[in-house]
Amino acid sequence: MGLFDSAAIGGLSIPNRGVFRPVRTRFVEDGRPTAELAAHLGARAAGGAGLVVGPAQMLVHPSASGAAFVDAYDDEAVAGLAGVVDAVHEHDARIFGQLTHTGGESRGDWEMQAQLAPSASPSDAAYEMPKAMTRADVDDVLDGFATAAANLDAAGFDGVELTAGPFSVLRQFLSPRYNTREDEYGGDWGDRARFVNEALAAVSERASGPVGLHLSLSELEYGGYEFGDVPAILDAVEGFDYLSCTVGTRATYGQTHAGVSVPSPDLLDPIATAADHVDTPVVGRLPFTTPDDVDALFDAGVDFVSFTRQLLADAETLAKAADDRRYDRCIQCNQKCLEGIYGHAHGGHVECVVDPRTGRETELYALSEVEPAALPQRILVAGGGSAGLRFAAVAAERGHDVTLREASDRLGGQLHLAAQGPLEPFGRAAADLEAAVHEAGVTVELETPVSADDVGREWDAVVVATGATRPDTSALDFDGEIVDAFDVLDSAAGEGDSEALDLGSDVLLFDDNRWVITVQTGLALLDRAESVEMVSRDHYPAFRTEQPNLPGFVAALQARGATFTGNHALEAVDADGTVTLRNTLTGETATRTPDSVVVVGRRRADERLYLDLDERRDDVYRVGDAVSPRKLDRAYYDGEILARRL
Repeated sequence: MGLFDSAAIGGLSIPNRGVFRPVRTRFVEDGRPTAELAAHLGARAAGGAGLVVGPAQMLVHPSASGAAFVDAYDDEAVAGLAGVVDAVHEHDARIFGQLTHTGGESRGDWEMQAQLAPSASPSDAAYEMPKAMTRADVDDVLDGFATAAANLDAAGFDGVELTAGPFSVLRQFLSPRYNTREDEYGGDWGDRARFVNEALAAVSERASGPVGLHLSLSELEYGGYEFGDVPAILDAVEGFDYLSCTVGTRATYGQTHAGVSVPSPDLLDPIATAADHVDTPVVGRLPFTTPDDVDALFDAGVDFVSFTRQLLADAETLAKAADDRRYDRCIQCNQKCLEGIYGHAHGGHVECVVDPRTGRETELYALSEVEPAALPQRILVAGGGSAGLRFAAVAAERGHDVTLREASDRLGGQLHLAAQGPLEPFGRAAADLEAAVHEAGVTVELETPVSADDVGREWDAVVVATGATRPDTSALDFDGEIVDAFDVLDSAAGEGDSEALDLGSDVLLFDDNRWVITVQTGLALLDRAESVEMVSRDHYPAFRTEQPNLPGFVAALQARGATFTGNHALEAVDADGTVTLRNTLTGETATRTPDSVVVVGRRRADERLYLDLDERRDDVYRVGDAVSPRKLDRAYYDGEILARRL
């Protein structure tokens, strides 16, 4: 059995065993799917997925809440859903629509309605106490499942999947944490599974294709069911044509979608247990499934392997793997795929740091389809960080003659400093960017700084990607000595003089950055100091870190013994080392006498070369941090968009 072998589910032939697993996109308007959603799913089919499951978590009844969901129960959504189906079928892939009712894991603010749930047991992910479903509510929701299934059939879907994972009233009925009913829908496993079985039966009556169940194998919540309950659950649930395995609840999505801040849950053994207890095909995944994980999943008993974030990082992963070509890897950052959905950031829809096209499929052609440059140019790129590398690779692929000069002895820029501690997966980005420039035939010249006088008229264009300068701690104008956080990280990476950086045993860290570098610095300090106090103007240090990661980072720091002082600013550092803190809410001050003070500041654009060149010529551009220091996604975006346009 191989990933690219054909297979079948419920008599339906699937071209291969690679599945794009449902992911929320927020490409929804008034409960209808948009053209952006169709293009997004179609791109994964074009990239080699034999089966696309989605749109994700479509609602089956008006009593479920959420502006980011497709209203599958509404006949008016059928036309838009048909467009989604066509976008996937165009590439000879199959598509199953996923249905859910959010139950007590959403909130009814916008709809001004109570949330239905098996019992009045609130989710930790929502502040509302839900309404315990009456028998009439149960019947209405079951009718909604049937109606939604009929609408998917009318739209041309090849199958239907019911989710009993996060955002699912079906899982809530199974759960001893959420279901405390005393009627026929509560009690032992058989009774708690009754609603799930009735929903499966209702959908099967209205769907002409296979009907699957997407099941959390453990809720990962106190009081919820656990991996050891899987055999009992599967003995009680019946009527599905395949089983898709996931983990967690809405309240535990930090673990469900484990990123750089928490360890990934071990799913292989639970999946193997599930596979032993069913006689239908099993779809399985790991938290960050790549083609390298396929054999382990097949050995665990799965028949199909599902991918999510890897296909966001590179939609053509499966097609490239089939041809033994390199693909860009997911870096587990959660910065765009999750934060855009759950944090409503970055435009409020799914995107990816390492692939600017993800979420922009209607705006940007796949790089494999981008036309060659109409007029190839000789282009000089100054700087081998993320933006410079991305530009150079894409521009060279389009036919430009690109030379990249980097002042240091290696490519990657700030990624090497970033890729330590919890952000170690960022090293994949550095490696993939470097591999891409070599594959594209870019001329790379290391230890070659560029000045304006070096740039002659032999270059048709110059792209400045010189990055950003480090924070100037002297600008804080304190009397006492301040240590720059970048020096701490240099030392932790073995690049600085660790012996010269004597911080003592009691360190005060001031967070003037508000992002994940504060966490990295705090963890590095805890490796060398007995006491670390982290002071922030916000409630917590690194407060602007994406919400899927922040709780895990806070827990990691607290587990190591860091103390937090929120809502305080660094007012003064005296010559004798006395620190004055000011409460940003009350104005009151307090003092500390640490052995050293570390400040996590903000960088500034290194724009000197660009400004010098801009006065001399018209064909000069700048990208990435040389424009303004921002997150990694902007570096990729700036570099790629400019390369697409030149």
